[in-house]
Formats: sequence, C-alpha cells, structure tokens
Amino acid sequence: MIIKHFFGTVLVLLASTTIFSLDLKLIIFQQRQVNQESLKLLNKLQTLSIQQCLPHRKNFLLPQKSLSPQQYQKGHTLAILHEMLQQIFSLFRANISLDGWEENHTEKFLIQLHQQLEYLEALMGLEAEKLSGTLGSDNLRLQVKMYFRRIHDYLENQDYSTCAWAIVQVEISRCLFFVFSLTEKLSKQGRPLNDMKQELTTEFRSPR
Repeated sequence: MIIKHFFGTVLVLLASTTIFSLDLKLIIFQQRQVNQESLKLLNKLQTLSIQQCLPHRKNFLLPQKSLSPQQYQKGHTLAILHEMLQQIFSLFRANISLDGWEENHTEKFLIQLHQQLEYLEALMGLEAEKLSGTLGSDNLRLQVKMYFRRIHDYLENQDYSTCAWAIVQVEISRCLFFVFSLTEKLSKQGRPLNDMKQELTTEFRSPR
C-alpha cells in the first residue's frame, strides 16, 4: 500500500515538472503545491514504516551545496538534472519486479522519467549548439553517480529489505524535491524558458 502511494505521489511530482506546454512560472507554482501535498501524504502513509525502520536509516550525503547551479552555466545545470533523473530511472528499472511492487505503478513512474530525460536531452542539444556548453560537467555527473552508488551499496548491504527500500523511497523523494529546486533556479539562468520552448517546438517540427 505504501509503495503504491509512493509511486502515485512521485508520478504527480514528475508530471508537474513537464515544461513543454506550460509556462515555467505556472509549473513552479504547481510544483510547490504538489510538494506540500506530497510531503503530507508521505508523512501520513509512511509513519509506521519509517518509525520501524529508523535503525536502518542512513545519510546518503546528497551533494546539494556542491551542485548548486548559481556557480555553473545552464548547460551544467541541465547535466546535473539529466544525471539525477537517469540514475533514478536506472535504480527503479533494475528492481521493477521486486515483491510488493505493483508493476503498473512502476512502469508509469519509469515512463514519466523517460519523457523528462528526452526533454532534457533536447534542451542540452540546444545549449550545445549555442556554445554555452557543458564542458566541465563530468565532475558534476560524477558527484551524482557517487551519491547513487551509496544508495546502491546501502540496498545491497541491507539485502534489499523492505525497510531498506522504505528508507530509499524517502531519500528519492528528497532527491526529486532537489530536482524541482534545480528546475526553479534554472529559470533564472539566461534566456526565458518560453524562448527555449519555442526553439524546441521549431526543432521538433523541422524536417529531418
């Protein structure tokens, strides 16, 4: 039951970050609302489970400060977002058939992640064409990979137990809220998103 609602909550959070058809300001407003409701829902649904699993909790050291976008170009921020979503996608895809997981919810979750990855890749392509570049992003991606390596190692050391996954679900929710924060800050870097959205629309409509 908890896992079902976890995926439902995360799907709403991910869907609210889709920025093809809505202005960024509206998306951020919606995400704030969804975040608040998601936190309430997670707290309500996971109180017993998390209390029981407190002895298994771990600080995975999400590198929020070192990945702060103020000091990086837009291309770097896009690279961070892409790597985070890619790592979340890989984590859940590899464990889609675990006992207690409803496959339908997991598949929807993965589809949402994949759609966002495709969109980010399109944005990254536009930035590369404009020479704003992603040079130097390898170190940023490495920090994200090391963070998720700690999550993988934790699950393995805990034999992928129910408590371990409960702890990781909370951590992934925290990670997704950080993704939202990056998306919000991304709107303050460079061109307005509407200009980028127009270029993407033109790009997708252009004959290959």
